[in-house]
Amino acid sequence: MDLPNEFDVVVLGTGMPESIVAAAFSRIGQRVLHLDKNDHYSGDWASFNLKSLEEWAERHAEGSASVDCIARPAVNDSEILESNERLIEMPLNKTSFSNAVVEYFVSGTDENNEKIDENQQEAGKETPDIPENLEARVVKPVESEDHGKTEQSTHKDELTPSHIESHPGQSKPDDVTEVSDRLAAVGVAVKEATENGDASNATLGKADKPQSSETIGGVQQEIKARLWTTSRIKSEWRRFNLDLSPKVLFSVGDMVELLIQSDIAKYCEFKTVTQILTVMKGTVEKVPCSRSDVFSSQSVSMLEKRMLMKFIQFCLDYENKMEELGDVLDAPFTDFLASRNLTPTIQHYVQHAIAMATESMATRQGLLQMKKFLKSLGRYGNTPFLWSLYGSGEMPQSFCRMCAVFGGVYCLRTTASAITVDETNRCTGIVTTEGKKIKCKWLIMSSSYAPDQFLSISGDKRLVSVSRGVLLTEKSLLTTGQQEQLSMMCLPCPDDGDRPINVLELPPSSMAAPPGLYVYHLTRMGKKSVSPKDDLQYAVDTLFSKEDCNETKPRILWSLFFTQTDMSQVSPSACVPENVFLMSGPGAEIDIDRPVSEAREVFKKILPNEEFLPKAPNPEDIIYIDDSEAQAASSNSQSEFEETSNGQSEPSLIEDREESENQANDRLVEEPTNESVKVDSEQA
Repeated sequence: MDLPNEFDVVVLGTGMPESIVAAAFSRIGQRVLHLDKNDHYSGDWASFNLKSLEEWAERHAEGSASVDCIARPAVNDSEILESNERLIEMPLNKTSFSNAVVEYFVSGTDENNEKIDENQQEAGKETPDIPENLEARVVKPVESEDHGKTEQSTHKDELTPSHIESHPGQSKPDDVTEVSDRLAAVGVAVKEATENGDASNATLGKADKPQSSETIGGVQQEIKARLWTTSRIKSEWRRFNLDLSPKVLFSVGDMVELLIQSDIAKYCEFKTVTQILTVMKGTVEKVPCSRSDVFSSQSVSMLEKRMLMKFIQFCLDYENKMEELGDVLDAPFTDFLASRNLTPTIQHYVQHAIAMATESMATRQGLLQMKKFLKSLGRYGNTPFLWSLYGSGEMPQSFCRMCAVFGGVYCLRTTASAITVDETNRCTGIVTTEGKKIKCKWLIMSSSYAPDQFLSISGDKRLVSVSRGVLLTEKSLLTTGQQEQLSMMCLPCPDDGDRPINVLELPPSSMAAPPGLYVYHLTRMGKKSVSPKDDLQYAVDTLFSKEDCNETKPRILWSLFFTQTDMSQVSPSACVPENVFLMSGPGAEIDIDRPVSEAREVFKKILPNEEFLPKAPNPEDIIYIDDSEAQAASSNSQSEFEETSNGQSEPSLIEDREESENQANDRLVEEPTNESVKVDSEQA
């Protein structure tokens, strides 16, 4: 690959903070080279389809020696190094992941599907044997009034699930076709009872049959869940988007504000988290977050509703009531809640669902987290969180697109095998894995790329980790109505109150899995000498089941557990060159705001007088002039903006045209869409 010999900024790693800072430098005209040693973008923040994730897990299994290997090039120091320069070798195969284990909990073949087909052929009946709980959602073939023949509805519009949103990459006709095919496999013809798409009146051909309140989409999901096998899950591998480090966005957070400010939101699509869940007395319950949820909730009394609303108002304005708080800010948050005379139910909601506080968290931090939660309510939905469709690994790629648009150069499977440093301890360049020396003014790298001597980590801090789990199930934790729920939960663990388990539930409409499957991400701060599977076992036992006979809990079909090194709190050591900056990696936190402030801080240290990621100009407003036009303009004796004899400048045709276009643009109104949340300045 023929790369230029010099760049202003070289960035190693395409994780979240590195991608933000690369876009910021490229946006203002700096020459940026962005390298990644992996064959994919986003680094430790990446999203994979199922096949790629299982291959990734094999490379990061316990004792595996097949981690992506990049060969170190043979370099002649005398040809590369200048006087007073020295080389510092970089680790090429360093990884933040380990102990990956994949397991299936379903049969390996489609024997059940084949038996159903055989039984239907032998029976020769119009109505096959189907589960009782599906009777209210399927019908016999319809007799045609005109011809007296048995007909089957073939109109795709009649089968369109009204509660499934249409998104790019997953259109309604494809979903409908798949529903029809699955129903046809068991010999069932489906028709709708009403013309508005409501399937609640569809029966088994009997007028007195109980009516079902579920939609055709519900039939699709339930039939799929009963027929999932290992081979069928693997056959759908392209339709999965599974994250290594799943993160949500606060609606009023640094990331959302940056997306609006820079107009990078146009590269993303989002969906609101629809409900916050918790476990009370062994039962999964919905937590009332907004004012409407509080007063419509049946799980709290009227007295508790008033108590919760009064406490919420206090927390929103706690900074102006420091005298009332006194010395309690440094006391545990749990003691503060007890001192406010809250009922046990309200204390549980506040600590574990709103503030998401640990047992030892100080009141100051608990109130800060609670205020951030409350301020984000109502901007885009009833909860404060947004989820990036197709996985949170899409977020770094959005900033990479911005960097590339403004001239950034990208190379995957390429990184720095060494850096060159002069006698003043300044980095003068890098040596790529292809043996080419590239000079640079600034070097920014992910902490996972840095040699050990660059990291100020010692003792037990080196062993800090994050336990992660990914589960596939057939249904939601808590089904409310017909709409698919995107849910979050902070599950306190009785064995360690300072290490709760964060649970993120992603339905098919989040584009994380094919219809009929739900994805669950489990995250917990790791513990020394404890495997990720054992560390997350409490959540698995409390919320899920591995047996098909359990009708109340989602059944686990597939699981992945792995350990991730927590690089969220890295500090550079004294030997790091002064023009080299280390960026942190993902940790156990649920949101993605920290990388924004970190990238902004690095940018301001290098270019303090430049604006951080200003909004890109509209391509239609950019006027390109080639060399011939530039020469013609320079040869003109009279400029368009030179003053006339009256002392006034004559307006140009370009100005008139731009003014008329701006007036026309002001009259344009963009129609809102219900398919997904669009983060833009109009909603800010």
